Amino acid sequence: MRFPNQLHSRLASTVASSQRLVQIAHQRLNTIGSQVNALQPGDWGELTLQGGWSSTGGHIPARSRIQQNGVSWLIGHIEGGTVTDGTVIGTLAAGFFNETYAHSFTVNAITGAQAASRSGATASFSVPYNNFSVTVSGGVWLAGPGEYAFVGQPITTATAVNLNTPTATIDTGGNITISNVPPEATQLSFSEFLPLI
Repeated sequence: MRFPNQLHSRLASTVASSQRLVQIAHQRLNTIGSQVNALQPGDWGELTLQGGWSSTGGHIPARSRIQQNGVSWLIGHIEGGTVTDGTVIGTLAAGFFNETYAHSFTVNAITGAQAASRSGATASFSVPYNNFSVTVSGGVWLAGPGEYAFVGQPITTATAVNLNTPTATIDTGGNITISNVPPEATQLSFSEFLPLI
């Protein structure tokens, strides 16, 4: 099938124009890709600590920087400060936190995690049987007409269990406050990526 000359010319012009647009778009994408690949993380900025907290020697100090992907990275290992709920442990510099939304995350209490003992349930059961009575360590077998039962003693454990989930919250002014930190805690460690938008 042959197109009329006028339509053929318009079609050829449209195809050529589209080809040029694709080539230009390809060049622009290559340029943007090169620019993205050339991005480097920002320099580390030391975090000015408050509330008696200081960076722990021999560990990564408390600091932040902007990553290649545009998020802020807050990291550190600190010691010796006040653990009362609402204590401000530091303030991030402008540009390193989200000025619209607060952000909360868990931190690790490296020392001083609280422990607790928990009691277990009493073991008891009964089934039909003849009459008898037997004493067993930690409980007693009892028998009555038509059934017997084992009455156990409560099972207790004294395994240390960390019941705390210490958290830090960065408000829209860049202040970092802590909560739910056990009073015995003397060191905290954290590593968190902060969305900036």
